[in-house]
Amino acid sequence: MTIKVNNIHSKPTKKVGFVLKSHGFNGQIRIHLEDDYIPKDFLFLEINQKFVPFAIQSFNKDSSILKLKGFDTIDQINELISLPIVEIIDTKPDETETIIGYSLIDNETGTEYTITDLIEYPGNVLIEFRNGFKDSLIPIHDDFITEINHGEKKIFARFPDGILDL
Repeated sequence: MTIKVNNIHSKPTKKVGFVLKSHGFNGQIRIHLEDDYIPKDFLFLEINQKFVPFAIQSFNKDSSILKLKGFDTIDQINELISLPIVEIIDTKPDETETIIGYSLIDNETGTEYTITDLIEYPGNVLIEFRNGFKDSLIPIHDDFITEINHGEKKIFARFPDGILDL
């Protein structure tokens, strides 16, 4: 089996541990972590000088045993043994962090929504906004965001079809 490598970050990293060995027969791994680092949704491994995210299914911090989504056999896990675990480091604050509280305006209807949060997924940042009684998401991407006015604290967007129905 060959591990498909997609480098999603060019940000600086810090080595925080490594994969020790497989644990059991169902694709669990034992890891060694340094500096009180606790992985959240993704475990970033350095493969061929690229930082690759692996979705975490479960993690027991007391025993340092972790289960990755899609890894169900010892053979799959054996390819990960001894790989460094890295943490992506933000060296400067992202200017998008300042948009919480801004108004998000639909170009087509003129409807105004309040931005409540920014959610970061590997390779993707989403704006979370309040839509009635639920929260909705829209990607921060040139295809959707048409204008950002910091003076008026407004962001104008072209909403994809059906985005408000999700």
